[in-house]
Amino acid sequence: MIPIVPEKRKDGRSSFIQLVSYLTLREEQKSDMPISPENPYVRPSRSKEAIFNRLVEYLDRNASVEDQAVLATFDDGTQQVLSGNVVVETNCFSLETASAEMNAVALQNTRCLDPVYHCILSWREEDTPTDQQIFDSARHCISQLGMSDHQYIFAIHRDTDNVHCHIAANRINPISYCATNMYNDVDTLHKACRHLELKHGFTPDNGAWKISDDQQIVRNKNDFKSIPRKAKQLEYYADSESLFSYAVSECRDNIGDIMEDTERLNWQDIQNEMTRAGLILKRKGEGLAVYSLMDETLVPIKASSLHPDLTLNCLEPHIGDFVQVQPPLVKSDISTQESAIQVQPEFAYEPKFHARDLLARTERRVARADAREDLKARYRAYKSSWVRPKLNSDEIKKRYQNASKKFAWQKARARVAINDPLLRKLTYHIIEVERMKAMAALRMEVKAERTAFKADPSNQRLSYRAWVEQQAEQHDQAAISQLRGWSYRLKRNARTANVSENSIRFGVSDDSKPMTIEGYDTVINRDGTVQYYQGGQVQIQDKGERLEIARAGELEGQHVITSLVLAQSKSGEEMVFEGHAAFVQTATEIVPWFNEESGSRLPLSDPQQKFKAGYEDELHNKSSGQFAPDKIELFYDDVNRPSPQRGHRPQ
Repeated sequence: MIPIVPEKRKDGRSSFIQLVSYLTLREEQKSDMPISPENPYVRPSRSKEAIFNRLVEYLDRNASVEDQAVLATFDDGTQQVLSGNVVVETNCFSLETASAEMNAVALQNTRCLDPVYHCILSWREEDTPTDQQIFDSARHCISQLGMSDHQYIFAIHRDTDNVHCHIAANRINPISYCATNMYNDVDTLHKACRHLELKHGFTPDNGAWKISDDQQIVRNKNDFKSIPRKAKQLEYYADSESLFSYAVSECRDNIGDIMEDTERLNWQDIQNEMTRAGLILKRKGEGLAVYSLMDETLVPIKASSLHPDLTLNCLEPHIGDFVQVQPPLVKSDISTQESAIQVQPEFAYEPKFHARDLLARTERRVARADAREDLKARYRAYKSSWVRPKLNSDEIKKRYQNASKKFAWQKARARVAINDPLLRKLTYHIIEVERMKAMAALRMEVKAERTAFKADPSNQRLSYRAWVEQQAEQHDQAAISQLRGWSYRLKRNARTANVSENSIRFGVSDDSKPMTIEGYDTVINRDGTVQYYQGGQVQIQDKGERLEIARAGELEGQHVITSLVLAQSKSGEEMVFEGHAAFVQTATEIVPWFNEESGSRLPLSDPQQKFKAGYEDELHNKSSGQFAPDKIELFYDDVNRPSPQRGHRPQ
C-alpha cells in the first residue's frame, strides 16, 4: 500500500464541503451506458450551495435500510455508515453535518490558513483488504500524524483498479484549537504503511521506507526518482505521454551505460545520447535540466530525475566543466568546435501523441493525433459560434401588457358603472391591489420559466465531453477514439464487459469508424465501445484493438462474416483470430472465400492461421524451399518474434 497526498489549492481556501461531497458522492453515469439524446452527459454543479443541497438530497433519498444504513456505532461516537456504495467512517455527528462541524472548529483558529487535510491510502491490485482493515489502517495513519483526536472522515472507494481510502481530517484540534504541523507528512505515512503491511499481511510496496529481510522497517535508498505528480496527471487525464516518461524510456538506460563506462564518460557522449532522442541538456539555475529540441518552451525536467548522477556536483570533478551545446543541429568538426553535436536526432518527443497508442506505428499515431487536434478545433469553433438561447422577450412583454390591460379595463368599467366618487375611488384601490398581486405572480412565473429554461441541457452550451459524445453518436471516428482514450484509465469492471472469448485482435488502439450494416443496429457506449445488435442482443462488439463475436456459430457464420467486413476498416498492422479452437478453425476457413468475394486480402499476421487460410505464397516468400506444416513452429519463432518497444518514435 502507498500513501498519496494530493496537491491542494495555493490560496489556502480548500473546502471541507467539497471534499466531503467527493468522498461520499460518486458519479452515477456509467461508461457502459449507450449514448443517446435522451441521456446526455451533464456534469453536476460544483458550487457550494449545489454541492451541499445535493449531499443532503443524496442522504435523504437513500435513507432506506437497503441503500443507507448505520453499520456500527462505537462508545466514542464514531460511526460507520453505508452511503450508496461507499462505506464511510466518521467521528462527527453525521455525514450531513460533518463539513459544518469541521468549519466551526476551524474558525476557532485564525492563524491556520488551510485547515483541510486530505490524503489517500491505496492498495495493490492483488490485495483485497476488508473494510475493518482499511479503517484500522486509516486510524493508524492519522494517529502517526498526530491527529487521532481530530475530526475525520474515512471513505472507501472500490470503483478503480486499486482499492483506496480517502482520509479527510481537520488539522485544528477540537479541544486546544491548535493546528497540527504536517511537515514531512508523506514520509510519516510511508513508514506507517510499512507497519500496516506487516500487521495485516498486505503486499509490500515501494516507498520511502521498506521492510528488510529481518522484518524491520528501514529507510529505502531509491536511486531513481518516481514520475513527478504533474507529469503523472498529464498522462492520466490528457492521455498524453509526458516529457519525463519519454526521456526515461529513451535515454535512462543508455545514460546509465555511459556512466558506468569510464572511457565514454564525457559531456560529448552524454549530449550525443540526448540529441539522438531529440533532447538537449542545458544549465538551469545551479543545476542541469533536460529540454525538448523540437519545442524548448515545454516545461523541462531535472537532469537528476533522469539519472541520479547526471548533476554538476557528480560529474564536473571527474570530466571537467559543463560545455553547453548550442543549435543549429548540424554535424561539425569536433576539432574546431568542442561543443558541436556529433549526431542528428533520430527520435522526437511529440506532446500531442497519446499514451494509449504508445506502441502503435508512428504514421498512425500522427494521424490519430492530428484527428484529435482537429476534433478540439471543431469544438473551439462550436464554442465561439454558440449563442445562448433566450426566452422570447416580445412574448413576455405581451403577457405583461395583457395583464395590465385586463385591470385597465376593470377601472374603465368602474368609472362608468359607479357614480359615487368615494366608492369609485375605493374600487380603484382594490383593482390596483389585485393588479399588483397579479403582476407579482406573473413575475415569479416568468422567473421560474427562465430558471427552468436555463437548466434545460438543450439550452446550455455543451461541455467538451458532452460534445464529443454527440459527435460519436454521429459515428465520428476521432470522437470515438477520444472516448476510448478517456476510458483507458478506468477500472476494468467499469468499462463495457466482454461478450465473448472469440474475437479478432488488432494492433494497439486500432480505432475505426462505426459502420451501418443491414440487419444490425449500431449502438455506441460512453467508453467508445461500438456494439452491433441483432434480435435485441449484442452480436458483435468493437473495442478498437479487439473485435468480439458473441455467437459465432449461429446463422451459418453470418456474424463471423460481418466481423470480417468490420476488420477491413482496420489499419492492417495486426490481425489474429483468438478464442476457442472451433471458432479459429471456422474463421480461417471463411477467409479464402471472403477474400475472393470482397476482392481484397485480409492481413492475417499469425503464420499458422495464414497457412490454414491458404496464404502459401506469403509463406514461400518468407522461407526458403517448400513450406511444410511441420515447420510452422519454426517459422512462427522466426517471423513473429516481438520487436523491441524502444525506438518507436522515428522522426
